[in-house]
Amino acid sequence: NDIDLTRVIPSHADGSILMYQNRQEDKRFDIIDLDPYGSASQFLDAGVQSVGDGGMLAVTCTDKAILCGNHPETCYAKYGSFPLHTRFSHEMGVRILLASIAQNGAKYGRYIVPMLSMSIDFYVRVFVRVYESAQQVKYTASKLGNVYLCNACDSYHLSPLCKVDQKGNSIRFKPGTLPEISHQCE
Repeated sequence: NDIDLTRVIPSHADGSILMYQNRQEDKRFDIIDLDPYGSASQFLDAGVQSVGDGGMLAVTCTDKAILCGNHPETCYAKYGSFPLHTRFSHEMGVRILLASIAQNGAKYGRYIVPMLSMSIDFYVRVFVRVYESAQQVKYTASKLGNVYLCNACDSYHLSPLCKVDQKGNSIRFKPGTLPEISHQCE
């Protein structure tokens, strides 16, 4: 592949420490692949900071049962979300991981663009591009939301965390509102 081997530097260092040591703009990595055994949540903060602008962050989490709602309190502690254990749990697990990466990046003026997301067997794997833009980070909350699930059936409703109100050149971000929900199941 004609790879310049001077750009490939093996290391036995702690992954988080290595990433934190390389978060300066001129030291950032082009690609970071986080693939620990179990959750990658403890590496997300360092990962989003140390990948270059437009770089690729690949994340694997083998704690899919937690992401899919088997232990919602653990999912909240690791990823900041409380999953529902339902027929779309696997998709929700992928979305929880993406939301966690997005929220970690937003703290540093960085936003993500998902490229590929997978839920396979016992793991979730996502590939995202990480970009720097204080303006684009403002839209992060408008891409996140809550899911309300009926206790009697599988109908669900989505509620965005915020709404973007744009009038001409003026953009305002307003808190999301609950959806109007019928008293009868769908």
